[in-house]
Amino acid sequence: MNSDFRSLRASEKKLLEKLLESAFPGHEELRRQVEFTEAQEIYADGTLALRVNSGPAPAKVRWRVPVEGMCPDEDGIMIHVLLHVVNGMLDELEIVKEDGSAIVRGPTADLLVLVTPTT
Repeated sequence: MNSDFRSLRASEKKLLEKLLESAFPGHEELRRQVEFTEAQEIYADGTLALRVNSGPAPAKVRWRVPVEGMCPDEDGIMIHVLLHVVNGMLDELEIVKEDGSAIVRGPTADLLVLVTPTT
């Protein structure tokens, strides 16, 4: 994996923007953070460490993972995309396939169905 932070790729930015379409406490602040965010791939599945550079204020979210997206892989097994927020800042975009097998087709913003915690 690459050890350097870099600008978000267009597809990564679209995933974040899609996740942040969901209305939950702090989503507006997180949307503003996207423009100041850099990424570092930490797993071959596409999971990213995120780093927000100076600028936007921290978000007051209720949960570490305030939103999740899901979409099927080509083999029909669900892929989950979890947005992690630490100390009010975008921290990680975790990508997990339910059965642990290799991801055939990575998640795309247009296929994601959003889920937010309800309690």
